[in-house]
Amino acid sequence: MNKAELPLKLLKEYFGYDSFRGHQKDVIKRTLEGKDSLVVMPTGAGKSICYQLPALMLNGTGMVVSPLIALMQDQVAALTTAGISAGALYGNQNDTATKEILNDFKNGTLKLLYVSPEKAVSNSFQEQIDLKRISLIAIDEAHCVSIWGNDFRPEYTELVHLIKKSNVPHLALTATADKVTRKDITQKLGLKSAKAFLSSFERTNININVQPGQNRIDTIIDYVGAHSKDSGIIYCLSKKSTEKIAKKLQGKGIKSDFYHAGMSSENRQKVQQAFQADELMVICATIAFGMGIDKSNIRYVIHYSLPKNIESYYQEIGRAGRDGNAASTLLFFSLGDAKILRQFIDQSTAHEDFKMIQRTKLNRMIEFGQASNCRTNFILSYFGEHRKKTCGHCDNCLHPTKFFDGTIIAQKALSAAKRLNEGVAINTLVDVLRGSQSSEIRRKGYNQIKTFGSITDLKREDLIQYIGQLINQGYFEIDFADYNKLTITPLGADVLYKDAKVSLTATIDRKVKQPIENKKEHYEVGLFETLKVLRLKLSKEANLPAYAIFNDNTLKEMSRVKPLFKDDLLDISGIGKHKIHHYGSHFIEAIRIFNQKKTVTLSVKGETYIKTLCMLQAHYSVAEIAAKRSLSENTIYDHINHLYIHYEPINISQFVSSEEINKITSTWYKLKKTEEIKLLFQALDEKINFGKIKLALSFLKRS
Repeated sequence: MNKAELPLKLLKEYFGYDSFRGHQKDVIKRTLEGKDSLVVMPTGAGKSICYQLPALMLNGTGMVVSPLIALMQDQVAALTTAGISAGALYGNQNDTATKEILNDFKNGTLKLLYVSPEKAVSNSFQEQIDLKRISLIAIDEAHCVSIWGNDFRPEYTELVHLIKKSNVPHLALTATADKVTRKDITQKLGLKSAKAFLSSFERTNININVQPGQNRIDTIIDYVGAHSKDSGIIYCLSKKSTEKIAKKLQGKGIKSDFYHAGMSSENRQKVQQAFQADELMVICATIAFGMGIDKSNIRYVIHYSLPKNIESYYQEIGRAGRDGNAASTLLFFSLGDAKILRQFIDQSTAHEDFKMIQRTKLNRMIEFGQASNCRTNFILSYFGEHRKKTCGHCDNCLHPTKFFDGTIIAQKALSAAKRLNEGVAINTLVDVLRGSQSSEIRRKGYNQIKTFGSITDLKREDLIQYIGQLINQGYFEIDFADYNKLTITPLGADVLYKDAKVSLTATIDRKVKQPIENKKEHYEVGLFETLKVLRLKLSKEANLPAYAIFNDNTLKEMSRVKPLFKDDLLDISGIGKHKIHHYGSHFIEAIRIFNQKKTVTLSVKGETYIKTLCMLQAHYSVAEIAAKRSLSENTIYDHINHLYIHYEPINISQFVSSEEINKITSTWYKLKKTEEIKLLFQALDEKINFGKIKLALSFLKRS
C-alpha cells in the first residue's frame, strides 16, 4: 500500500468510514506535509477527523486544545472505544489521573492528548512535557481567541507562545467564524501562512423556523408532545424559565429536565449523562448546555429566548441533526428578549469596544428574527458566503411572505395609542383595539376612547404580530425605560396625519415542519429499538456515552441490513475493527435472536446459515438437518463451512474424521493445492463428499 492510500485505510479501520467528507482529505494531506491550516466547518461536518487521523500517522502525540472538559472526556472515550490511545488534562483533575496520563505521554503510548487552554498555557504544564514528542497542535473552538468571536476567552490569546515554541503543523478549527473573526484567529495565533479551508455554513437537513414570542409554552408542549421519542434541546435566557418549561413537560409525561449554572456540578453531570444515554429526551437549558455534547441524534432545537448573536444561534441549532438526518429548529422572536440582552451588555464591566461589538452583533440577530427573505441566506451572508438561490428549508422559503395594504390597521393602532397618551404597552393596546371588557380597561376608562373595539375581526395573536411589524418598520417605538410603553415615531405621525401608506405581511400559521425520516431509510424499527437498549446497557457497563459505542445511523443500518456474522459488520458505516472486536458479538447475537423471534421475517442475508447453526447446537446431525429443511446434505455442509469461515463455534472433527482430513491433505498437496473440488473428489475415488472436502480445506487454510 502506498502512503497516499494509508489515510483512507486508517479511516475505515478506526472510524468505520469508506470515504472522506468535504475538506477532510485536503486538510489531512496539508497537515502531514507539516503545514498550518485554518479549518471552518459546520457542527457535525467532521472537524475532529482532520487532526485525529494525522495524529495516528505521525510519530509522537497530537495535542488538542479544547475549552470544554465534557467534550474532551467524550472524545477520549470515543477514541479509546475505537482502539486509539488518548487522554485529557485539565484543571481540578486528581493527581493520580494526571500522573498516569503524563506517564503515558512520556512512554510514547498516547496518540492524542487533549488539554484545556488554561493548562496548555501554564508554565508547569509546558515544563512537564517535551515539545519534541508533540506531532501536531490542534486548537479547537479557535474563535475563542478573537474579540469578534461569540465566546472570547483571554487564555486563548496566550496559546501563540506555545505555537511559536513548537515546530509542528498547527490547525485552528471552528464552526462559527465570520470573515473578521477568521482573520483575527490567524493573527492572534501567529498562523499567518495557514491555508483556510472553508466549508459551506448551510445545514441542508435542518429546517429553520421563527415565530413571534407568543404562546411559547403551549407551542412547545404541542410540538414536544408530538415527538416524545425524539431528543431535543430548549434554550432559555433564564434559569427560572428552564425549570418552568421542564416542569410543564414532565407534567405531560415527557422525559425532560432542566440544566443551568445554578445547579451543582454533580447534578449537571447527572442530567447531561441521562440525556446522552437517551434516558432523558428533552433538556431545557441555558446556553451553558450543549457545547460539551457530541450527541448525534438530536432532532430539534428550540430557542425559547433570543440568542445574543448569530454565531451563538448557529452553533446552538447546529446541535440538531448531526447525524445528517432531518431536524427542525424554532426561534421565538421577542423584542422584550432583545431589551434584556441589551441590558446585559450595557451593565457589563467589559471594555466599551467589546460592548460595541456585542451591540452590533445583537442588532444583526434582531434583523434575522425580523427577516422576510431566506433565513439561511441571511446566515450564509453573515459568515461571508453569498449566493442568489434560496434554501427551501426555512419558514420564509416554505411560506413566502405575502404583503397587503395595512394602512387602516396601522391608522387605528396609532390613533388608539395617541388617544391613550402613548401610555400603554402592546398587550393593553391590543385589548383596547379588540374591545376587551376586562376590569382594568373599564377602570382606567380605556373603553371610552373612539377607537375602542375598532379591530374585532382579527385574532389577538394576529393583531400582536401586526403591531410587532409596525414596531419593526419604525412606526412605533418601545420605551424600554418606561414599562415598554409604545410611543409614536415621526414615521407613525406621517401615517396619522399625512396619509402615508403602510404595507404589512400576512400572518401565516407557520407550523414547525416536522423532521421527516429519509424515504430511502427502510429499517426494522423493532430491531432498531432492541439495539438501542443493548447499546445503552453496554455504554453503562463501560461508563461511556451511548453514541460512543455506535451512533443511531449505524444502528439503523444494522437494522436494515441485519448482519448475522461479525465480518459483515465491516460493511456497516461507522464500525471499525476495534469496535467489532469489543462489541460485534453482542450486536450479532441480538440480531439473530430478534430474527428467530419474528414469525414473519424479511429475507435476511445469511439467515439460512443461522438456522443450520441453531439446529447443530440442538445436536441434530447433518442428515437430520437436511431432511427437516428439505435441503441436500452437501448444502448443509456448505452452511457448516460458511459458519466455520466466519469463526462460528464449529468443531470440524464432528463432521470430518482425522483419517479423512489426512487423506484430503495429502491429495491436496499432490495436486499442488488445487481449488477445484471436483478434481479432489475424483482423486479421492469419490469416497469423500464435496461438503467434507470443503470443510477440510477451510481447516487447512486456517491452520
